[in-house]
Amino acid sequence: MAYLGKGWGDSVDDASIDDVRVAIEETQAMDEEHGAFWVGSDDGENVLEVSKDLNLIAVFDGNEEKEYRLKGKDWEEVKTLYELFLKERYDLVKNAFG
Repeated sequence: MAYLGKGWGDSVDDASIDDVRVAIEETQAMDEEHGAFWVGSDDGENVLEVSKDLNLIAVFDGNEEKEYRLKGKDWEEVKTLYELFLKERYDLVKNAFG
């Protein structure tokens, strides 16, 4: 299971891809300051965050000193990465970051 946090303070436990889709829509409508959301694994070891400008940041295996960064092409790519993340396919998400 995963949790979803939003830059404007809302959160969702046991997040699904439907929750991610809603967060994407809300993020697109948000101002720059609050326009971001993240999904984390229950143990907090893996986190994937996206901002309104499609900048993605990921942390794997709790290694906060090694952040992965990627500029997303579009929201479809972001949705695909979150689908993989929610399926705990962290290896494939990590590979997308190069």
